[in-house]
Amino acid sequence: MKRMFEEVLDKDEEVIKVFEPNKTKLYFASFFIYFVSVIWMFGVAVAGIVSETTNYLPYLLLAASIFAAITIIVFIFVRIYYNNLFYAYTNKRIIIRKGILGVDYKALDMKTIGAVNVYVSPLDKLLKRNTGTIMFGSMSSPIQSYNGSAGAAYKFTHIVDPYSTYREIKSKIDEFK
Repeated sequence: MKRMFEEVLDKDEEVIKVFEPNKTKLYFASFFIYFVSVIWMFGVAVAGIVSETTNYLPYLLLAASIFAAITIIVFIFVRIYYNNLFYAYTNKRIIIRKGILGVDYKALDMKTIGAVNVYVSPLDKLLKRNTGTIMFGSMSSPIQSYNGSAGAAYKFTHIVDPYSTYREIKSKIDEFK
């Protein structure tokens, strides 16, 4: 897995550890958001169709077919995203590898990291997979808090055992201070 990051490493940079997200948590979170929004829209559409026409069966079949097709497309995109999603930290920075149509990399130098937060969502607790999100902030990309949760441009999502991973990465960050 370390070889996936070779093309973005500096000459004297070495990958210390690579993390992959928890597959169950990633799929569940993605489909939970999808199903809540689509079922709401589907319910509104069905209510409109049923109230406007007496022969609504063809419309319901069409709506169900569209729902099934979109579900398959979402599944394919989530699978591609999962296969491309990896996190790493090196002796110099943290790196996020992700993408659907291509692979993109985001990196944040260890010496610029000013804040590290761990967020365990209610969904993490509900699934009992010992997962969470580790967020990294710097002066140029701070961690922002909203509605009891937080967001960051640099975050390791769906990480197994986030607190021990946090301690591991934090000790490396502290070496730069």
